[in-house]
Amino acid sequence: MPALRREAAALLILVLPALLAGCGILSRPRDAGSDLQEAMQLKDPAAREAALSHMRGAEPLIPGTWLASASAAGSPEAALAVVDRGREFLPNDPNLLVVRLSLLAQLERRPEQIAAASAALAQDRPNDVRAELLWFLLDGLIAQGRADQAESAALRIGCLWGVSAEMTSAAWARIALAHELAGRPEAADAAMRASLDLGPQGLDVLRRDSVAIPERKAAANALVQRAAERQPDHPDLQLFLLVDRMAAGDFAGSEAALRALPEPLPERLIPEHAALMARVLLLQGHIEEGLAQLRERLDEEPGDPYALGVLLEAFHVRGVPDADEMYRRLRAARRRLVDPALRAEVDATLKEISAAAEPH
Repeated sequence: MPALRREAAALLILVLPALLAGCGILSRPRDAGSDLQEAMQLKDPAAREAALSHMRGAEPLIPGTWLASASAAGSPEAALAVVDRGREFLPNDPNLLVVRLSLLAQLERRPEQIAAASAALAQDRPNDVRAELLWFLLDGLIAQGRADQAESAALRIGCLWGVSAEMTSAAWARIALAHELAGRPEAADAAMRASLDLGPQGLDVLRRDSVAIPERKAAANALVQRAAERQPDHPDLQLFLLVDRMAAGDFAGSEAALRALPEPLPERLIPEHAALMARVLLLQGHIEEGLAQLRERLDEEPGDPYALGVLLEAFHVRGVPDADEMYRRLRAARRRLVDPALRAEVDATLKEISAAAEPH
């Protein structure tokens, strides 16, 4: 499982399916995995808990039993109690350890989170597990206003063989935002340079960590604006700022900025660029031109999440394209989707279109 899937903000219920697929459960008898899946599908909470309780007693050495039980718990506190009990049987299981750290982060028990990550790092661990532990250590230190100490964790992540540069880029971006919020622009700029030197992943983290909090959003924008002044031809920085320009209602300026981006764009940015161009055209009332952009992109890649997001907005807000085309494109996209939230929105829209087509 990629390390960033287990960061502190991840909800346990989102972490669980991948853990069940990737932890020790696959090395156990197959029927144990089947029993777990059946237990988790029970609708009645009491029946589900009874089945899981039986499995915890019968199969306490299968990590998935404890992970499933934790995901079915009624609160993070209850989930943590289940995980702690599981670790009495499986003290060295990395999945239980990481889920425990995630729960401590959700509960904002930062000193415990830092202590647990530090203690686990003192033991011999595979590099991918060490990277996750360092991520939780960094997260806890940042939450306590200790960004300077978090830099050491980021450096340690970067020194691990086999760990992606994207993870280290994200770590430095989080540190940069923490410095910016604390009024340390020079330290923030240095951390931002370190992040960008490793790739653009940190910009995604900046947007996600700041989008819902005005103070953090303003800090992230200031940080990226200064970075863009240093690197005016960096397309990722320009796209980051352009999204906020669109949000502010400057649609004509956003279109001009999109058309002025240096070419050729990196291939990884083409989907985002196409979706942004389609959206800004639609927002200006250029319906057919905007739809043409979406159709071209979705004909090439039916499951493109960027284009699908704009298409769903166009359908629900503007009533375009027509229901027949919308249904066809969503059906083509459905099996290719990875994001559960987008898949749920696609399913809801398909259901809505089908209901409207039924005779009354």
